[in-house]
Amino acid sequence: MAVAIVVELYLTLGADRFGLKQMPSPVPHAAGYSNTKELGRMLYTEYVYAFEIAAAVLLVAIIAAIALTMRKRPETKRQDPAKQSAVRRQDRVRLVKMKAESND
Repeated sequence: MAVAIVVELYLTLGADRFGLKQMPSPVPHAAGYSNTKELGRMLYTEYVYAFEIAAAVLLVAIIAAIALTMRKRPETKRQDPAKQSAVRRQDRVRLVKMKAESND
């Protein structure tokens, strides 16, 4: 599964996006430069397909996790709060009177 995701991202982004040769040296920016704004611009322009693929994969994972959690299994014991609160004291507690025994 993980290999398929890596291959899919590689095919989506292309080979020209990977490697140390493609990484430019950092350039100095002006005082009003915003990393957050630049990151948003990059995500929604150059890497929009990879961003959408990652969102779809995460959405499928969330739905699968919820489906696995919510399934009903017959061997699982469950408590019923309505039954627990409807029980009377006489149904649960039994008082027994016994004579005391001596160890003599």
